[in-house]
Amino acid sequence: MRRAALVALGLYVCVVGAIVHRHVGVVGGVEWPWGAALAAAVTYVTAVAAGVLERRGAAWFALGWAVGLLSLQWSPGGSYLVAADWLGWGFTVSSLGVVVLAVLKPPRVVP
Repeated sequence: MRRAALVALGLYVCVVGAIVHRHVGVVGGVEWPWGAALAAAVTYVTAVAAGVLERRGAAWFALGWAVGLLSLQWSPGGSYLVAADWLGWGFTVSSLGVVVLAVLKPPRVVP
């Protein structure tokens, strides 16, 4: 039951991140993708917390996250949330990177 909840959480975080990553702020004439940075940070923190909650929790979270991203990309007509521009690719690559880091993070050994 806990594993299914972690998969559902990964799916949820991916879909919310796909919505939030489009937000940008303009400072000094430069666009700053604060939405993509926030989505990647929340994804990493949640994946690490899932790994603390259960032995392979980060992997179950990653499974849900991957299902969410693939379902967005393989939907009929393509993805409306994650576009094939620099912001969409930045979200995809950065979030995938932090999910992989969270899964590969070694467990904390307590004496």
